[in-house]
Amino acid sequence: MKSLLLASVFGLAACGSVMAADIVEPAATSEWTWQGAYAGAFGAGTLEHYKIREPNIGADVTHNVGSPTIGGFVGYNFQSGNIVYGVEGELGYRFKKGHFHDVPGPGDLDESLGLFGSLKGRVGMDLGGYLPYLTAGVTASRLKTDAVGLAKRDGTAVGGIVGAGIDVPLTHNVFLRGEYDFSFFGKKSFEYCGGGCVLEHKAQTHDFRVGIGIKF
Repeated sequence: MKSLLLASVFGLAACGSVMAADIVEPAATSEWTWQGAYAGAFGAGTLEHYKIREPNIGADVTHNVGSPTIGGFVGYNFQSGNIVYGVEGELGYRFKKGHFHDVPGPGDLDESLGLFGSLKGRVGMDLGGYLPYLTAGVTASRLKTDAVGLAKRDGTAVGGIVGAGIDVPLTHNVFLRGEYDFSFFGKKSFEYCGGGCVLEHKAQTHDFRVGIGIKF
């Protein structure tokens, strides 16, 4: 499952870059600049990694879940010479719910990181119309769990996000994006029955994204 997900996403990103290179010449001119506001949308393949621990008995399990993801982003770039820097916000949704049958304590557990948002700083270099960049910031996601037969619990998981990508102009105000992001969330504890049945949840995500944006 994981191999198929990663292969599909990398294939999609490669095809998008080849199509952009073959169909449209980069929009770099003496007047071109990355500075200004922009917005766009992305689709992604996400690999979610969960670690679930029952602290009372000291046992834990880990699971990986592959999920399709969609979202949107808005941001603003500043440009000084070839250096481009700015800030970007995003909002998205991961669709897949994990079903685990070996969780210490309840046994069966459903878990998901659905709605998420991030605020990131960006810095990159204008290479004649291509913009490779790095990002880092904070992220939050709605963690939903269901200990089957006991209770449902949910809360906001907060963490950090780092990534790298490349923006490629298609026209003077439309660009194609490929990006990888790694998110890591702090521990979130839920109690599923009075006085016990506590589970500690930690999660990480790997997002492989392809998007399109408009520069205003």
